[in-house]
Amino acid sequence: MTLRERPRRGPVRREQIAAAALAVLLDRGYAGTSIRAIAEQAGCSLETLYRHFENKEALFLELVNSFRKRIVEPLHKAAAAPATDRDLKEALTRAGTLLFDVLTSDEGLKMQRLTFAESGRFPQLGRLVYDEGIKPFDNAVAAILSAAAARGLLQCSDPLEAARMFSGMILFDPRERLLLGIEQPKSLDSRSDYIERVVTLFLTGARGPAGTRR
Repeated sequence: MTLRERPRRGPVRREQIAAAALAVLLDRGYAGTSIRAIAEQAGCSLETLYRHFENKEALFLELVNSFRKRIVEPLHKAAAAPATDRDLKEALTRAGTLLFDVLTSDEGLKMQRLTFAESGRFPQLGRLVYDEGIKPFDNAVAAILSAAAARGLLQCSDPLEAARMFSGMILFDPRERLLLGIEQPKSLDSRSDYIERVVTLFLTGARGPAGTRR
């Protein structure tokens, strides 16, 4: 039985179409991708595709949401309000690891290349990525920092700004190297060591001079 002949229903079919959309978008760009090409890649009819997604933008949003679900939802579940220094470090390490693993994965890097390449011509794509992907992560980390500041674990007058700085510290250098193709993804051990160093550096700054707290 061929791929086209295999029955797919519900969430499985939706995920298959989204995966096909990513493949076509990466190959042809947003402007050069048609709904018909996505349907052909997914091995489904246009009617089937439109039952799941009303247009190309809805498909792109599905891709962005898949990244959000893999980063933000586990973070919400795992990161209760930190009560101790150890809780805070563990929560930030968890957040940094989730962000790093998803956005430096092969799929994550391809999605970012697509967004950076197309957002100039299609600003709505950049807005979707920010509103549905980046912003929810920053808000989740800001909630952790705000709760920690309320308990006197660190100084943080603007938790959202601090959260943005944290995500920048985690991602900037390794992601730049990976996007430029001058470095291979880190091993699990080196990734863990790197994230621990970033979290330690961030907390050292957030606790103020000589580790003082508010």
